[in-house]
Order: sequence, then C-alpha cells, then structure tokens
Amino acid sequence: MAERSRASDILSIYVPSFFIFVGMGIVSPVLTIYAQSFGVSIFLAGMAITVYSLGRLVMDFPAGLLADKIGRRPLMIIGTALIALCAFLNATADNFWLFLFYRFIQGIGASMWMTSRTTLLADILKPEERGRVLGYFQSFQTIGQAAGPTIGGFIATWYGAQANFYFYAAMGIVSLVLTYMFIKETESGKAHSGELAFPKDLTLKLMKNKGFVFASIASATAFFIVSGIRQDILPFYAAEVAGLGPAEIGMILSVATLANLFLTIPIGYGIDLIGRKPIVVFGLVTSGISMFLFPQFSSFILLCGVSFIMGIGTSGMQQAPLAMATDATIGEPRGTSMGIFRFFGDVGSLLGPILLGAIADGFGLSAPFYVMSGIIFLVAAFTYLYGEETLPGKNGKKPDKAKTAP
Repeated sequence: MAERSRASDILSIYVPSFFIFVGMGIVSPVLTIYAQSFGVSIFLAGMAITVYSLGRLVMDFPAGLLADKIGRRPLMIIGTALIALCAFLNATADNFWLFLFYRFIQGIGASMWMTSRTTLLADILKPEERGRVLGYFQSFQTIGQAAGPTIGGFIATWYGAQANFYFYAAMGIVSLVLTYMFIKETESGKAHSGELAFPKDLTLKLMKNKGFVFASIASATAFFIVSGIRQDILPFYAAEVAGLGPAEIGMILSVATLANLFLTIPIGYGIDLIGRKPIVVFGLVTSGISMFLFPQFSSFILLCGVSFIMGIGTSGMQQAPLAMATDATIGEPRGTSMGIFRFFGDVGSLLGPILLGAIADGFGLSAPFYVMSGIIFLVAAFTYLYGEETLPGKNGKKPDKAKTAP
C-alpha cells in the first residue's frame, strides 16, 4: 500500500466521521419525540431506532462480504450517500410508516459506511497502536457526538424538530464529498477477494475464539446502552419525568459525549499499555453504576452528572472491543470479520429499544435503567471471569508485523 500521510488520513477517515456523527447527534434529542408526534406510543416511537438498527443488522454480513469483494472505498461512498438521502427523506415523510421505512434504508447505508470504515482501520493499524490510534479516531467522532445533541436541541427549539433531519442531510453531504475526494483504497481492499455467500465456516471459527466472542458481547452491550438508553429512554425520562425541554435534553446527552471526548485518548493509551480486557471491565462496571443512578434523580444538574459517569463508562466500551476483535481476526478476511463483529453490536442496538421500550410501557420510565444495570453487571462479571486478553505481549504472543498506519 502506498505511504499514507496524516493529512490524508484526517481528511479521508477522521473528518467525514465527524460530520456523520454531528448529524446523528443533531437528531438524537428529538428522534423518538418526533416519531411520537405521528400519534404513536412510546414503544412504537422507539421503533424509529429499532428499524434503523434492523437495517444495519441485515446488512452487516453482506457489507462485510462486499468490503472484501468490491473494496472499502466504493462501499463507504454508497453508504454515506444513503445516510444523507434518507435523512432528507425522513424530514419529508408524511406518515409514521414511511418515516420508519426511510430509517430502515438509512440503517442499511450506515452498515455499509461503518463496516467499510472499520475494515479500513483494521487494514492499516498495528496491534501495538490500535488503542491509541482508535482513540484519535474516536476523538473526531466524539467531538461530533458532543456537538450534535446541543446543536440539535437548539435547532428543534428555534425551527421545529423536522429541521433537525435537514441539518443531518447537510452533514451527510459534506461527509460524502470529503470521502469521495480523499479516501484511499487499501491493498486488501484492492484484492477483491472472497465470495458473496454467507461466511458459515468463518463465523463458526470466530465463535470458538474467546477474544472475538467477548469483544462482540461487550460491543453488543455498548450498542444496547446507546440505542436503548441514550437515544430512547433517557430523552423520554428527561422530558416526561424531569419535565425538561429539547435544549436541556440535548445538553444532558452532550455531557456523556464530552466525558467520552476527555477520556478517549487516555483510554486508547491504556488499551495499548495495560490491555483490552481491563478497560472493557472498567467500562462495564462504571456504566452499570450510572444506569442505577439515573432513576434516583430528576433535576437537570444531577442528570448531567450521572450522564457524565455514563460517558466515562462507555468510553472504554466503545474502543476496546474493536481493538480486541481486530487482534482476534489477524489472518482472516478483514471485511467479513468486521461485518460479523458489527452484526453482534447491531443485535444489541436492535434489542435495546424493543426490550427497554416494552419495559417502560409496562412498568414506567425508571424500570429500564434498573434492567440495563443488571444486564451490564452480568456481562462485566462474565468478562472478568472468562474473558481473554488479546493484546500481543499481554497474552503471551508476539505482536504481528504491522502494516502502514496513520
């Protein structure tokens, strides 16, 4: 692969992700509330998140195969275009079911974008630098996530929630232009290897790999929190129990993301220095504590404080599992392996709003936080007792020879 410059990496990988995550953040404070404006229940409003996750889920395996077959760059461009187009169409939808259909197609585009982006990073990162370089990458998208909800809260307050989707579409277009102009295909992406068939043998092989399995479980839990709590239940809780408006809800969500931002690079170094497993366990335990604390409070300031704790916990859960999965799949088809890894994360993303929304409808808006806390502590215990360290040097294995990295 040709030598990659840092400026090219920033423009082609980091900055486009920043704009996509700004767009996602802009709609996050109003997504389920806007869906409920069609006259549906909390459970059905949560389907705006669920069908998006379903779109990602059904596309994860095909996206992984396509990343190996046609390359990372074409898939990233197509996925980004679908994200931008469907954001615009969401704003024009005149009924709930059409709104859900566009969210589903957007989920398919998001899977293409996320899988190709993850595969490209797996191609170019050395094992001993994965944590910290993923930390830099995470910083760009976290800045976008931090800015998005606050911007989105004010957009909704000034122009109405529909305007948030137009702004999301604009962010997608900016990302598309940057990706088209600056992305470089990797050597693995140029190989156009593999077949467009379900990877049964590889899936079974990875299911016997403890490092990959626990990375996937941790990723699924992190996605469960994001879709079920941050995007669905927490905005409802803040609006209906705490009586807060869109701008305040956006700031609560942004506080969690600011915690992610402050800790992203230090945690990246920790992942490379002390290992992947300790960071995952720390993230799980801290997240579990925050879930228990949320229903204890209803004031804006205290909810911001608990949101900050949640952000501390999810920081490790967002970075370390990807590093673990990449370690565990050395020598395997990158695109297909990352597609399988993303599949498990999207299972968590799909189940979060369904399970927690049903619990909220049946038992109130405090109950989902307690259920989520129990799930997280259970995963933390299993990871601590049975999880496997994958960092070369910490697991008794020598680091593999590296490829060029940003």
